[in-house]
Amino acid sequence: MDENGKMYLSEEHLEFRPSVTDWQEAITVAAQPLLTDQIIEPKYISAMIENVLKFGDYMVLVPKVAMPHARPESGALKTGFSILKLDEPVVFGKSQEVYLIICLATNDNQAHLTMLQKISALFDEEEKVDALLKTTSKKEFITLSEEFIHEEEEDDD
Repeated sequence: MDENGKMYLSEEHLEFRPSVTDWQEAITVAAQPLLTDQIIEPKYISAMIENVLKFGDYMVLVPKVAMPHARPESGALKTGFSILKLDEPVVFGKSQEVYLIICLATNDNQAHLTMLQKISALFDEEEKVDALLKTTSKKEFITLSEEFIHEEEEDDD
């Protein structure tokens, strides 16, 4: 998010993979761009995995989409997000098949709520999720994401 509250996704924060071994790898791969850009510390990834082990698959917000996160004090240095898009689903919990893993990090609670609202525009309808999953390039995914977020912002005005 920039200083005007506009959210944007960069190609560096978007990863396309055919598959991953398990949900732990999905979280680790999804979080890697945030680690690379020093938005999170390595312990933040461990905290996200620990949250899943402790609380179950609560981070599966809608079918096909998970948003793992941890508390700011668990190693979030700045606010940011990254997305992993899989061709083959990874299973969270007992049977939740997930194709999109959105890794969210914020260093303050207000930014967390704002970002959560904006990101939810990407998957508040099944048609949007399916459209994002059909994209074949990072550029196409980003363009579509920005359209969904912009629509939501216009609806709020």
